[in-house]
Amino acid sequence: MQNEELERIKGKLDELKKAGYLKSTRPHKGTAEKTLYDLLKNEIPPNGISVKIKHDYTPNYLTIFNATPEGKEKNQIARIRNKYGYAESFENKSKVFNASVQANASKFVNGKLFQLKVDYPTLKVYLKIIGKDLNAIDTKSYWTFDSLRKKLAKRNKYLVLVKAWEKQESKVSYYRYYDYNIYELVEFKDFLNLLESGIIRVTFRIQIYKKGSKVGQVNDLGTSFEIEELDLEKLYRKII
Repeated sequence: MQNEELERIKGKLDELKKAGYLKSTRPHKGTAEKTLYDLLKNEIPPNGISVKIKHDYTPNYLTIFNATPEGKEKNQIARIRNKYGYAESFENKSKVFNASVQANASKFVNGKLFQLKVDYPTLKVYLKIIGKDLNAIDTKSYWTFDSLRKKLAKRNKYLVLVKAWEKQESKVSYYRYYDYNIYELVEFKDFLNLLESGIIRVTFRIQIYKKGSKVGQVNDLGTSFEIEELDLEKLYRKII
């Protein structure tokens, strides 16, 4: 079934490549990704296939999936922000926490070192916080192997990476989907190996609401597992 779905997506993408620049399907809140989803809405199944856009000017890291850390306390995002966050700005002292963390090196944030630890005995990936004496002072936040395996399999068995150009005319966006590749996921153990080696990183984007009824409250923009485009074929096998 999935081979048929991939062939339909391939056929549609080939049509879009020939079509040139296409007008945004969402004039006021449009993006190249949202427009592509609208154009492919009858072709993308709910599970198993992930479609992502890559602009030439965007960072080389791609989000594989988002996964909020677990722990004894229900809201680990709020705990991390409250305990380890820093002032949003000189004028605004409300705490935020933005950092990309890897397992092969530590990241210095607000006086602490942050590092991932892939722990096979407990089958968990820990967010390890290291104090001034270089000892771990906090390993309360983690992701279980099982939850990561399910996240990876749910929408990422196949990855369709589409390259896009963008232009504006009379304040309206147009997109050209000029190239694409389709990849198949390798084994979960490879995902863990890439985490251990620092090729896959975890990025926290814990902001605050600056207006509206939630001013000052935590605005979690997603905790993403990311990989650079040049390393994609370490996690996926190119099939088209």
